[in-house]
Amino acid sequence: MAQDLRQKARLLGPAFFPGRLYDLGTYPGAVYDPMAQTNVYGEVYSFTESVWKQEQETLDDYEGDEYVRAVVPVQTADGLVDCWTYLFKPPTDSLPLIALGRYFG
Repeated sequence: MAQDLRQKARLLGPAFFPGRLYDLGTYPGAVYDPMAQTNVYGEVYSFTESVWKQEQETLDDYEGDEYVRAVVPVQTADGLVDCWTYLFKPPTDSLPLIALGRYFG
């Protein structure tokens, strides 16, 4: 899925938002928290409007019920940008925190 999307998108660069990243085993779960003392790091990609309309349902299905798609302000080299982001919904109390906010799975 990621490889297919990268072919349809343009990489804008690295970005981060305040929050926490959790290790779910074979993939991570990000939680946005504007008051967090930690950040979640990743990359921002740009899609054309037609590609986004075509792919958003596929992305929602791929991410599953554990995630909600939300607009989150992310910090880029060019400043704050509002981005669609998939945020983890279930309780995180028993999940291991990825303290550095970067997933290398």
